[in-house]
Amino acid sequence: MARGLAILDCLLHAARPLTLVEVAEATQLPSSTAHRQLLLLEQLGRTYRDATGRHCAGAPTLAPLPLDHPLNLLRRDATDVLRQLQSQFSATAVLTVFLGSQRLVVEAITGRHAIAPYIGTQVHAPLHCSVSGKLLLSTLAPEAREQLLGAAPYAARTAATITSRKALFTQLDRIAREGLAVNLEENVEGISAQGVSVSTATGHAIGALTLTGPSAMFSEAQRALMAPVLTRHANLLGASLSAHAVARLLAA
Repeated sequence: MARGLAILDCLLHAARPLTLVEVAEATQLPSSTAHRQLLLLEQLGRTYRDATGRHCAGAPTLAPLPLDHPLNLLRRDATDVLRQLQSQFSATAVLTVFLGSQRLVVEAITGRHAIAPYIGTQVHAPLHCSVSGKLLLSTLAPEAREQLLGAAPYAARTAATITSRKALFTQLDRIAREGLAVNLEENVEGISAQGVSVSTATGHAIGALTLTGPSAMFSEAQRALMAPVLTRHANLLGASLSAHAVARLLAA
């Protein structure tokens, strides 16, 4: 199974169809093993070969979710909200959903700058120095936070990263009360962000609504303007039928 998944990941991240040799090299599998796996994946419809015989990810691999899946419904509901936020503040607007300890980017509208903070669908930025990570951690009890974070001091990504357990947990407790988190160059120098929790009417936090971009966009005065707008849009999303469907999906 791991070999088949490695090949699917390889094809998904490739910018073009790949030959058998290229798949084997990229996955570090013997050519014979890669060949057998590709034959099986093709039989299952997960891959196909183009006119030149090169291998490509198939439709079920590229778009596995049905159009009426709760995440797709939420994406469609969120698109206009994200466009409005991006238009008003020029920063990249992002909706993230919490899948356990994982963070899935449901949709992102890139801001009016050359920086594209989100390309993949999974957020890999450390929990302790990213807005979506802090919002996720703020929903957890201290014991669960510690299990995810590990022992302090936490890794310093920049000079602004909070590495102290006491300082971080104090901030997380405040975020839990206010539902608002910031990242002021804590993960990447020159990049900042501000976001709010997206919760259903019953109080189940399903994700985060975030603005991110060059730090010049996140002065104290600008963050003060962003906060109520983010909160209003997050409340609208949280009240949607799609958000409640996602909450049921997550058993929240």
